[in-house]
Amino acid sequence: MKKQFIKKTGMFTLFALALTACSKNDNPAPPEPEQVLEGGFIISTEATGVDDATYFLAATSLENEQDTISPKGSGTEVNNIFDYYLSFGYSGFVSLQYGAVGVGQRFTLDASGKVKTVGGRFELQGGGATAVGTVGDYVYTIRNSRDAAEGTMNRVELSGGDPQYSTFKSDEFTGYEGKKAFLIDIADSKDGFFYTSLHFSDNPEIDDVIIAKMNPTTLKAATIYTDPRLSVSGAFDRGARFSQIATTDKGDAYIFSGNNFGTKKAGALVIRKGASSFDKDYFWDIEAASGGYRFRKLWFIKDDKFLVEFYNDKFAAGEKTNGSGKACQYAVLDMSDKKFSWVSGLPGKENILDKDNMATTPYILQGKAYLGMTVIDKSPQFYIVDPETASAKKGLVVKDAQRICGATFVENQ
Repeated sequence: MKKQFIKKTGMFTLFALALTACSKNDNPAPPEPEQVLEGGFIISTEATGVDDATYFLAATSLENEQDTISPKGSGTEVNNIFDYYLSFGYSGFVSLQYGAVGVGQRFTLDASGKVKTVGGRFELQGGGATAVGTVGDYVYTIRNSRDAAEGTMNRVELSGGDPQYSTFKSDEFTGYEGKKAFLIDIADSKDGFFYTSLHFSDNPEIDDVIIAKMNPTTLKAATIYTDPRLSVSGAFDRGARFSQIATTDKGDAYIFSGNNFGTKKAGALVIRKGASSFDKDYFWDIEAASGGYRFRKLWFIKDDKFLVEFYNDKFAAGEKTNGSGKACQYAVLDMSDKKFSWVSGLPGKENILDKDNMATTPYILQGKAYLGMTVIDKSPQFYIVDPETASAKKGLVVKDAQRICGATFVENQ
């Protein structure tokens, strides 16, 4: 297989450019060349005919459709099925289980390029995770209580050990005191805080999008944002929740709503960097732009471009989605230009398997999305989505597997 190299601009380069911009020197030093990081990938899979274990495989590249790997006789077998996979930069990733008793495990590559675990299996306090996300250098999880107006947040480090945790009250948000909120998202705001969507499920009369900007240390809301143009942000699948918030590299947070309850439209708003309210001049009716489809999950790729996963079928006005139905069609959305493009080069939506409505989370690397898919009667395979052309090409094939669950790049140690 072809060895994987990725380019990375060093902090020294950014510092040098800043000095150049402020200096009157007519002969500034040239910027430092881009660093090239060498490493490989960890791929998590579920093997054919095995329903109680996950296999973690090493691969040097995801790009070539002629390359194949298999969990048979290789990789690391873990006797558990995981639902979430979150990257720790270029160091490894953590796998987490959704459910009443949440467990997790960390993985990286050793010096020889083989998969290894970091520490032992750990348990999440408060039960399984209903919302997950990465903020800075940590993975966080939230478990909302079904009965009491409270929840538990866990903080997971890659270095090992048990997660740190703390509890919070969910009925003390300014303007909504005494009403129990479910926190749906953990979306890094890239300034030390995170955004989360508030869902007041016991108060159906509250049908506006409501976002809290949270301090992950104190678990207190710094700012509350609300807007009547959209309904609650977040996708629903039984007790699981999927984030519909993402922050771009320049700090703008796009807040999507998939119109789960059919009361408004599936669309998007934006909170500009440093703003204390939504941008009143920005609204995009994505449901109309797609020809009447609603969406479930989304991922920021680069600039203002997102990969968005849409339900295969349309829903009538007033009809709830609640995570029902397959969601196997994808589009690239340019949020600043409001340009909608269905992704070409992918298999037909009717041929893509969507196991338990928990489709593969694509891995975003260097401005492209690596999407693992399983097509009927074929081995799972990566498709690499280029947001500039809204097209996909075939990549690595994983034989003897039911599906590709996740992937991450790990820099050589």
